[in-house]
Amino acid sequence: MNYSKLNIFKWRVKKAEKIIERALQRFKKPYIAFSGGKDSTCVLDLVLRQANIDVYHWDFGRLYIPEDIHNEIKENARKIGGDLKILECKYGRKFTEDFREFTALLLCRGYDSVFVGIRKEESRERNRRLSRNISITKIKEIFPIADWTWMDVWAYIVSRNLPYCSHYDRYGPVVGWNRVRFSSYFDSGLDNIGASDVDGVLNYKFKCVIIDEEEE
Repeated sequence: MNYSKLNIFKWRVKKAEKIIERALQRFKKPYIAFSGGKDSTCVLDLVLRQANIDVYHWDFGRLYIPEDIHNEIKENARKIGGDLKILECKYGRKFTEDFREFTALLLCRGYDSVFVGIRKEESRERNRRLSRNISITKIKEIFPIADWTWMDVWAYIVSRNLPYCSHYDRYGPVVGWNRVRFSSYFDSGLDNIGASDVDGVLNYKFKCVIIDEEEE
């Protein structure tokens, strides 16, 4: 809360709002990509404060996101004001195939841009992508909080009393609030951006459920 009163934080929020304002003026049919994580939560709130546009969520399936957590994601979007539209993952770990299919589908529906909640601070790859404005889709990607730090993200959430996934309350005290990330559970392909090494400890009940599903 104290950080949210600093000028640097207020300046970054104003900058994000301006990026969104310009994008809404430029593009005819944008949408918001909402993962349910803390960064996309900020972007969801920032955009919906200016315009009522569609919100899409990529559902990895119950083997990757437990049902309890997925229900939280949907409820949080509803509380913030988003009408969540869900795209289901079909190919399991083959995310590239799904991503191409989703992009083609959204292009056919007339979408020409998307608000995405990723930041340079998260990884070298994302820093490079954002700094060079590299797009991975045919839809124009807009990154309102690219220059935000983890402190900016939490200050925004706390100062505006936004709902967020309980995942963070379990992981934050263990891995650090500056490092806690949201990614699909028990997915080795996302080890480098998540905390799956402690999933089996902090979320053991979900691991048991997943084992049962695989046996079925």
